[in-house]
Amino acid sequence: MKRIIFALALGNQLVTALPSVYRRSDIAAQQVGYISVSVATIWTDSSKPRPVDAPALTNPADIEGWLDSMTVDQYLDLTDNDRTQTQALYGARVDILSQQDGWYEVAVEGQPTPKNSLGYPGWMPAAQVSLDSSYGQLLSNKPFAAVDKVATAPLYRDVLMTETYLEISYDTRLPVIAHLGGLIQVAVPSGGSAYLSARHATVYDSISSIPYPTGKDLVNAGKLFLGRPYLWGGSSGFAFDCSGFTHTLYDARGITIARDSDAQADFTGHGTEIAQSELEPGDLIFYASNLTDPSSIYHVAMYAGNGEMLEAYGAGIPVRITPVRFNDDYWGAERFLTH
Repeated sequence: MKRIIFALALGNQLVTALPSVYRRSDIAAQQVGYISVSVATIWTDSSKPRPVDAPALTNPADIEGWLDSMTVDQYLDLTDNDRTQTQALYGARVDILSQQDGWYEVAVEGQPTPKNSLGYPGWMPAAQVSLDSSYGQLLSNKPFAAVDKVATAPLYRDVLMTETYLEISYDTRLPVIAHLGGLIQVAVPSGGSAYLSARHATVYDSISSIPYPTGKDLVNAGKLFLGRPYLWGGSSGFAFDCSGFTHTLYDARGITIARDSDAQADFTGHGTEIAQSELEPGDLIFYASNLTDPSSIYHVAMYAGNGEMLEAYGAGIPVRITPVRFNDDYWGAERFLTH
């Protein structure tokens, strides 16, 4: 995702992205909150949601119902009118910057951006945020269960795992209370606990204990999402935009890269420029409207090997594997893995 003016031909469709009007930088947090819905969508401001977006604004949020209800034109409108900024996953920490009329202005921790040193900024319904500090202490001190084996996973309220509480996304991390064989009991921000299957999640003592990936590991994870819809601002296993996709694949393996495509390409000190002939699986490929200006980068994909790449391309086109486009907009590639 890149906030510049550009146009991409998608068959008979045209996707345009307008410059973001959201430019808040380094605002001190008033308090800390935790996402209490499966996926919280972060908006440019509280005026941006439309009637069709109602399922994404409630608690619980019906993310699948929202995605299924939109037409291609309504997906395109999210881009054209710069409505959505990013998303935050269940249990994730957000810094609350301000509040107004039932909405919080937040910065999403773990999504680096030049817009705010605390994390990716935007607005979300206050009803989707828990202020439970006891959960925050568990999140800081306990091992966590990470959903890392499936695109989305059921979270159960009962120990027999028969009653689904929420469907949560890949890369969701929740503090572990107990781990018994195939059952993982986790703390939840809405209070109490819930249960994950070990078939869907892995328990880690810390982020540093996540095994360092190979490029093929990242590509194989990316294949979990083939066929999932494109969503401007999407950064969950339900739907992605281009940079939300690449950011999440790296984040799930304990590697933090920037949230937007131009910032990923210019993530100072973290990436190594790679020639076309040196591309390996896991490398990121960037496209720009001006090859002399990195700020004009508008798209990112992940090299999958054999001349192909994984990408979340645009509205109406699901996440796909496609031949690498070495066209006039090909800006270059970066490698974030060190071995």
